[in-house]
Amino acid sequence: MRDVPYSYPPARPRRLWLILPVVTLVVLALAWCGLWYFAAGQAESEIAAWREGEAQRGRVITCASQEIGGFPFRIEVSCAEPSVAFRDPQLPALKAKNALAAVQIYQPNLLIAEISGPLAVTQASGTAIASIGWRDAQVSVRGLMPPPERVSAVFDKITADRLDAGAPERLAAAEHLELHVRQAPRLPADPPAFDLGLRLSGATVPQVPQLASAPLNADISAVLRGVDDLSPKPLAQRLREFQAAGGRLDIRQARVSQGEVVAVGQGTLRLTAAGRLDGELNLTVAGLDQLVTALGLDQAVARQTQGAANRLAPGLNLEKLLGSRGNAALAAAGVAMLGRPAELEGRKAVTLPLRFADGQVFFGPLMVGQMQPLF
Repeated sequence: MRDVPYSYPPARPRRLWLILPVVTLVVLALAWCGLWYFAAGQAESEIAAWREGEAQRGRVITCASQEIGGFPFRIEVSCAEPSVAFRDPQLPALKAKNALAAVQIYQPNLLIAEISGPLAVTQASGTAIASIGWRDAQVSVRGLMPPPERVSAVFDKITADRLDAGAPERLAAAEHLELHVRQAPRLPADPPAFDLGLRLSGATVPQVPQLASAPLNADISAVLRGVDDLSPKPLAQRLREFQAAGGRLDIRQARVSQGEVVAVGQGTLRLTAAGRLDGELNLTVAGLDQLVTALGLDQAVARQTQGAANRLAPGLNLEKLLGSRGNAALAAAGVAMLGRPAELEGRKAVTLPLRFADGQVFFGPLMVGQMQPLF
């Protein structure tokens, strides 16, 4: 038999295996570009619809100019000179220098915005009344469908000045400020509630002598009940609605320190129908004598404590007995006797109630002040 030579099939060009990944990558890139430009167009439409809805609610939000960018992985909206004006003439208008908001394509329910100050606060007449400045400011919103699930604001080197005819007057300043608000977990039948968080470090309030001597630090978590929404309203109106709805502020945990004074506590605060504060905080305080002096309570508490001592032991002079520490020590000793000994962060402390009864302020049974109505 005659042998027939075997014929091998023709080999596929190797070039195809080199071209195919490139073609695939180009197709994916074109598809991604189309998706981004579609999302950018949708974002512009959503912003316009959101502004229209806000205007119908009495809040006019504008930009001197607006640009959309962030290609390829996020949508950025740059707003020059963002401003908010309210239909209610009692609410001031706000205007910042610039705002840049961004949403990641792969995380569309989280918006992060950076805001450049200062923030000008003006009356409806156009008169500037305050200016708020900062080094860095960032706001984040999780859950973009109203109402959002969580809103957070973080500021570094923040200052607030009152603007009068003369030079600006410093109202407050802080090295760091954080504010957090989120919807509290609840059953569908339960009324709305909001978890609140405040973190403050290096804060000073020059206009309040008790808070001007040393920087103040605070870390507070609370639950606000009796507020249906957090839309801007005049403070008096907001407080009246809060009181009428049976609202209350449940302070879960609070820690406040200034110099040698450290206080931790929890409790509940409400408002009476007359707009006065009502409720009780259970406090544990280290450095009680410095606290009563800082609050200006040494004279008042010392007099009441000496009066109680006179009834128990006529002729006993507590101030003379305590020596050079004077009224501050006398006041601290009087208040401490009304509380329970405790330890706080390795220091001797006292646990006692701070009560508000229709605007009157009590350390235990001792009345130490009177607050004016809040509305």
